Amino acid sequence: MRESEVCMEFYADDSNVNVIGRSLMMNNTRYLGYSCSAIEFEFTGTKVEADIWTDSDTLETELKAWVAVFVNDEELPVKRFSLEKNGIYLLYEGAKSQTTKIRLVKYSEAAFGKIGIRSIRIDSDQPPRPTKKKSRRIEFIGNSITCGYGNEGIWNVDTFQTSQENPWEAYAALTARKLEADYQLVCWSGIGIISNYTEQEVPNTTEWLMPQLYPYTDRATDQVLGNTEPEVWKNERFDPDCIVINLGTNDSSYTKNINERVEAFGNRYYEFVREVRNKNPRSKILCTLGAMGQDLCEAIRQQVERMNSEGDDNVHFMDFDVQREEDGIGTDWHPSKATHRKMAVKLTDKLKTIMNW
Repeated sequence: MRESEVCMEFYADDSNVNVIGRSLMMNNTRYLGYSCSAIEFEFTGTKVEADIWTDSDTLETELKAWVAVFVNDEELPVKRFSLEKNGIYLLYEGAKSQTTKIRLVKYSEAAFGKIGIRSIRIDSDQPPRPTKKKSRRIEFIGNSITCGYGNEGIWNVDTFQTSQENPWEAYAALTARKLEADYQLVCWSGIGIISNYTEQEVPNTTEWLMPQLYPYTDRATDQVLGNTEPEVWKNERFDPDCIVINLGTNDSSYTKNINERVEAFGNRYYEFVREVRNKNPRSKILCTLGAMGQDLCEAIRQQVERMNSEGDDNVHFMDFDVQREEDGIGTDWHPSKATHRKMAVKLTDKLKTIMNW
């Protein structure tokens, strides 16, 4: 930390900020990759700036990194903007010096623009204070739906762009707020268990499947930074009370109700849930699917029953209702914000039941 009469500069480490979501901390830079990953702190002063690194300058306009700034637990951000290049960004400026809570949230997903917070500057002679952790913790493992892909776009009108991706208004973050829980999202558009999204008759495994992504803190950012050995995630950094898995939508583009493919999916899904269980022995696990189609719901239900029969009664299943056109359809047939709100209501009710919250 460097201090002057009018400005204090500090790193986004755990002593200064509350870190939300999986993130890398390397060379004093806090990298935010996953959707809704964030930092949060309180300070007394009028102004906050951040020195931010991004790879957005290597990306097309449609795929640049986006962030939002929230003040004092407001539901809507005071600022939402794309990062065009490395530099100093003004996050907040108030009219008078007062104690203020600041949350910087990454909106664009891990598959696209990356960001790194190199330092934060406040006009104060007092150090920042990390906000308190919440008593409840939920981890969400998912695909584009969890990322909020296209939830601000319109089907058959818009093409995907990160400016219309709003994970804060997607079902996962909505549910966490309804339950007053801390969260972390491990999500990636197009990802599956045995196949990513495909229009071919063979599984799409050219990019990571979720079982190859989940064990690591942020494998994609590690790759961009040139780290040949990605950091393995230490689950004690975030010990979830509950884990919500929402996968299968992209696998169904390959399985197509073909029995042997569905069986292969079911077996690998079972193995993945076991892997999640081994890393999180005390967590309750809720397996979900359905907003964009329910083809694999029965296969998932069978694997949940299989784990129950083997003695793990803390694995549950819930199907989401299929989205309805009258609620609006987002980009590339993805759920609208209205559908996400309905999903959050159903998921919140289910978690209240199984968690006794």
